[in-house]
Amino acid sequence: MKFSRSPSTKILSALTLTLLMTALSTHAAPRPQSDFMTATTGPGIYELAYDATQNSLFAASAPSFEKDKTNGLVYRLDPQTLKTTGTLTTSRRAFATALDEENHTLYLGNTLEGSVTLLDTRSGKEIKTLQLSQASNPKEIVHTREMALDKVHQRLYVSGVAKEGVVWVIDTRTNTLLTTVENMGKWPTGLAVNSEKGLVYVINGSGELVTLNGKDNAIVSRHVIEGDKNHFFLNIALDSKNNRAFITDPDLPNILVVDTNTGKIIHSINNVNSLAVLYNAKRDEIYITHRNAKLVSIVDGTSYRLKSYIATTLLPNSLALAANGSELFVSLKQGEKEMSKLPDEVMKIDLEKI
Repeated sequence: MKFSRSPSTKILSALTLTLLMTALSTHAAPRPQSDFMTATTGPGIYELAYDATQNSLFAASAPSFEKDKTNGLVYRLDPQTLKTTGTLTTSRRAFATALDEENHTLYLGNTLEGSVTLLDTRSGKEIKTLQLSQASNPKEIVHTREMALDKVHQRLYVSGVAKEGVVWVIDTRTNTLLTTVENMGKWPTGLAVNSEKGLVYVINGSGELVTLNGKDNAIVSRHVIEGDKNHFFLNIALDSKNNRAFITDPDLPNILVVDTNTGKIIHSINNVNSLAVLYNAKRDEIYITHRNAKLVSIVDGTSYRLKSYIATTLLPNSLALAANGSELFVSLKQGEKEMSKLPDEVMKIDLEKI
């Protein structure tokens, strides 16, 4: 689930927006959202998942935060038109997504309950719910946040956000909890998997990049990134081929490009405060949402030059990529005052036309 950590981000975004505009002084004005296909979907949209096998785009949602309205919804969209072709109801609110296309299973993070719901994408029915946090006191539940699927080794990794954070490991062959990895630092948030090397990368609120061995879940390395700064890392994207991690800290106006082997900073992409980040190996591009600035950036993956940016009317949140690497989907959320009254949107960006 992509979320902004601090209200101070709003103030900082206004200040650092000037830096972004300066960086873009040689570019044309931002492309307006009206240049791209956008569809009104429903309230409480969070993460997206693209299913090439069924030609569907799934949008997880938590429609309400009222105590007696705990159901979640998953919208099935036609990725060509963005029209809603179906809605799937879940017993718990849906935030994060991870899709196992081959086994027709959509994993949904139930952040508030510390659990994961499994949904059959063919029938639209719930398969089961895995309760990961075992706290009996609701105030002590360790909330789930992000999920990363290792299709090669049939593992699903789920971050558990707490002062003494954990990563839950689910065996996707049996859909059972395999183990709980402790010592993940304060507030572990983003996850990324390098299936080829069998490595799992975890970032946290202590500014660390922790690497796990996917075979035995042992900690391979632990790097504090920029130890002289107080980082609270939120989201991570991976360039497995070149051992690069792209990491966001929503309180800072840049994206850190980090060597996953050494933890050293390769480059700092100067930008406005960032939230979600996604790397497209087919086009060697980095996509970034700037939630409070209402911008989506497209950055060259080699030169780190800002290629284009899009101004949105709502708050850009999560990102998903089509299998062909040519279409980018963005969830657009209402502001805090409007979220209970107005629906969210999904936008499609044809990258070939940028």
